[in-house]
Amino acid sequence: MAGLTEKTDTTEALAGIFQAATQRRFVTIVAYCAAVSLCLGYAYSATQVELDFARKISFVFGLCGFLLAVGVIRTTKSAQWGAGILVVVGMGITLVPAYYEGGVRSPYAVWFLIVPLLGGLLLGARIAFVSGAGGIAAMLMLGMLSDVLPTPEGKQDNVAMLTLNLVLAIGLCTAIAAIVSQLMRRSSMDLTASRNAEIEKNIALALSNERFEASVDLSTHAIVMIDRMNKITVFNPTAESLYGLSAEEAVGRLMPDVLIPPSLYNDQEAGFKRFLETGLANILGVTLETFSVRSDGTEFPIELTVHAIQSSQETQFIAYIRDLTERNKLREDLAQTEKQIGLKRRLEAIGRLSGGVAHDFNNLLMAINGYTELLLLRTDLPEEARAGLAEIAHAGDRATSITKQLLAFSRRDSLSTENINPTGMVVSLIDMIEKILPDSVRIELEAEENPWFVRSEPARLEQAILNIILNAADAMPNGGKILISSRNITVDQALAATIKDLEAGEYFHVEISDEGTGMDAETLEHIFDPFFTTKPVGEGTGLGLSTTYGIVQQSGGAIGVTSEMEVGSSFHVYLPRAIDVEKYYTEPVASEKPTWEGSETILVVEDELSVRSLVVRTLSNQGYSIIEANDGLRGYELALRHSAEIDLVVTDVIMPRLGGAEMIRRLRLSMPHLKVVYVSGHSEDELDASDIEGEGTAFLYKPFNLEVLSSTVRDLLLGGSGDNV
Repeated sequence: MAGLTEKTDTTEALAGIFQAATQRRFVTIVAYCAAVSLCLGYAYSATQVELDFARKISFVFGLCGFLLAVGVIRTTKSAQWGAGILVVVGMGITLVPAYYEGGVRSPYAVWFLIVPLLGGLLLGARIAFVSGAGGIAAMLMLGMLSDVLPTPEGKQDNVAMLTLNLVLAIGLCTAIAAIVSQLMRRSSMDLTASRNAEIEKNIALALSNERFEASVDLSTHAIVMIDRMNKITVFNPTAESLYGLSAEEAVGRLMPDVLIPPSLYNDQEAGFKRFLETGLANILGVTLETFSVRSDGTEFPIELTVHAIQSSQETQFIAYIRDLTERNKLREDLAQTEKQIGLKRRLEAIGRLSGGVAHDFNNLLMAINGYTELLLLRTDLPEEARAGLAEIAHAGDRATSITKQLLAFSRRDSLSTENINPTGMVVSLIDMIEKILPDSVRIELEAEENPWFVRSEPARLEQAILNIILNAADAMPNGGKILISSRNITVDQALAATIKDLEAGEYFHVEISDEGTGMDAETLEHIFDPFFTTKPVGEGTGLGLSTTYGIVQQSGGAIGVTSEMEVGSSFHVYLPRAIDVEKYYTEPVASEKPTWEGSETILVVEDELSVRSLVVRTLSNQGYSIIEANDGLRGYELALRHSAEIDLVVTDVIMPRLGGAEMIRRLRLSMPHLKVVYVSGHSEDELDASDIEGEGTAFLYKPFNLEVLSSTVRDLLLGGSGDNV
């Protein structure tokens, strides 16, 4: 591996051919071989002739030089320095025996041919020229000294010719060594440059791989790579966490066996095979949503993007996987929240419409019921007319009941609240309703023994629960069980988020479940809408559950419903624990008909002519003097004009130009003890209570009974407390 990451130096002749370590080993081996050869030659020479001092010195010099070359190579890590020492030592030990063996006539002179050749190959052209020049100089010197040098017997050759030949041979070897060295150097440099470029490429590739592996390991996406055999080759830490499987367990396995649900296995296999055969792919480069499977077999939604990676060896595929479980849950929660908000807005809009219709209808009922009541007080009517008036009164009462239900839904009606034991109320209600339900319908009760008290109007709350029970019974035409369970419960934020208008806190929870036909999603969306019913025409008004919804809302609670077709439905009513008491008003029931005759002066201010005429006629019949006005501004002017005469004001609250509350506030600046009876089709929840409360003040909610009007007026005039009624 080191050979692929370490660059080669080109300063030495063979650097590009042999690595530095190889060159050092080569020169070291040459040095050892030279030393051994020297020793063998010295030993052989010693057996043949007696060696003189010069030859002994030459032997020691050569042996020490060769060993020095080895030491220098090991110390400096340079083959060049070692080879240089070998050349110098070689020339030195060659010169001595040549000197004693006849100079140029000596066979040792041939080694002067080898030294520049070896030096050039090992150390380059410069050393070849230096050693060649040294060899030529030595030959010339030996040639000139040939007459005085010892000459072996039979060696009387032409010295000049031998010298010339040796000089030429040394020059030729030097030239050959220089040329070959230069060629080898250039080849070495080319090879080295090519090799270094390859090394740089490998280094860059290794760095790129390291960065890729680091990015894969640090990615927040699960990253899986597969080869052409559909086997996993990369499985990053995020994938390990997502699938509950370690990389060691995943790598090498077929990808479909690890990641693909059984239902999609065939599709993946077919698509993968098609790509390998044709190169056509439907998912490459495309982000899509699908399903995957964890190691425990559970399927979950994912976002998948697949890319093909082309390389010189093979094609691989990399998949980026993101778990969509949390995102889909958030989407579902958001959709549910938007649905609840839409439902709330729709119900509020319907509530405003219903409240407005009921308010206008109340003014009409006030006139219808009031004049009917006045006519029934007459004693000169024939029985047939009296019977007709009684039917009108009965129809008016039914219409009043419908407007009350509409106002209950729109939360514009008012409740006369008190602390209620909800368990006792439910038990009493069941005792009553069991007598009217079919025998095929049975009721089971699981009641809280120590219930928290709630704050509501008992009769209205009974009506709300009764409507749900009757609805459950109607959903079981063939009979079944209605389970009513009640318990104290502390609602946390998680539960509160699932039911519209429910907030965290302490509640008394009533659950009413049936085994009926259930409801589909569309029915559930409209279950609390006024006049919505699934019953045949003529069998239901569609106000039962909408009234229940309004009563529960007015009581500060919330209601939810779950249903499944052919299984049944469950209604959940949450009523807040009675801690903070909210003040409501309602009208009292008249005890007996008034028998008094009045003489006081009363100002009647009402913009609705039929209601104003009815009030004026009722109070006039009782002996009161009446001043009437059709709006607050006219009433204010008349009150100032007759301030000394007026004993009491009966006024509507909401009127054009000037409202009743503002009119009274202005009048009491100069008439601080003025007594007032407010009348309105709007509940006090919609009005400013500070304007319609106080001493000498009463409140009547339309449509009111004429006897209640008479008794309220008389009570104030006689100095009553002025309680709102």
